[in-house]
Amino acid sequence: MRTDVERDRANLLRRLEVLKLPVAPLQRHGFVMPAHPTATMREPEAVAVGPDGTALAVWRFREGVNRKQVTWHVPGRRRVLGAVDVESDLRVSFVQPLPEGRVLLVAARARTGEANAEVWTGSGDLQHRGHLGDAIEDLLTTPSGKVWASYFDEAMGGCGPEGHGLARFNSDLTVDWLYPLNSGLPYISDCYSLNVARETAYFCPYTHFHILSATGSQVTDWGPSPYRSAHHLLRRGPDLALIRGWGPEYDVATMLRISRDDQPQLGAQCRVVLPDGMETRGLQYIARGEELHAFIRSTWYHTDLDSLSTAAVGIGV
Repeated sequence: MRTDVERDRANLLRRLEVLKLPVAPLQRHGFVMPAHPTATMREPEAVAVGPDGTALAVWRFREGVNRKQVTWHVPGRRRVLGAVDVESDLRVSFVQPLPEGRVLLVAARARTGEANAEVWTGSGDLQHRGHLGDAIEDLLTTPSGKVWASYFDEAMGGCGPEGHGLARFNSDLTVDWLYPLNSGLPYISDCYSLNVARETAYFCPYTHFHILSATGSQVTDWGPSPYRSAHHLLRRGPDLALIRGWGPEYDVATMLRISRDDQPQLGAQCRVVLPDGMETRGLQYIARGEELHAFIRSTWYHTDLDSLSTAAVGIGV
């Protein structure tokens, strides 16, 4: 077993190697902001991107403990597309759109049976409350209004949907599908890398790190990933990009190609950086299909699979 000094030395050497990789700069995509900036906190409580590429943000009011404002934003415009005020005591970790102008607010943590999800109408009326499980790692909705939730390792052993590692809910917050246990599929200890494109979820969970997809009740195992521990993935057809590895590889993007007949094949790598070349510390990432969105405070960045692949081409791993 390595000592702390040996581990630090190995991480330093790997980081020096990573710094030689080509860079893929994020592009400034837009901004999120409250409709009434003097009445709300300066930084959003939660940010997200919906199936159509619209960004959402949740803002706490300075006065009124439970008052929150949800805003909608489109790329390239420094203005609020729409806003709704709600009265919620949730500590919001996730926000997502639902059909008919509704919005879903979710807290990551919840005791057994405790409601940690709310559906609000566009006019600010509470429509549904429900329990989506504890230890939610990521949450994304589909165009039809399904809700995909993935869970981190503190969920394991839970008696609710979190015990499955991945779950899908209806828009009224009732369970629609649970990742099957004892079915021969890789066990999910921590559901890394959730990406939802249309109605399909893609993920690469700890500890086996197989590339998996789920549509309806069907789960497809595309085989073990040759690059392990990525926290986000992009996918278009057979091409993937795995984003953010462990330790010194926190800004690395790794290209993969998969098919039904072969194991996923490892491709080139690059580093994801800010538009000015600075490191991407503290960003929140959201993967939608082949597109990667990133937020820090009120700034919205973007890149995609083509941009990452182009940057990485010609550099081996």
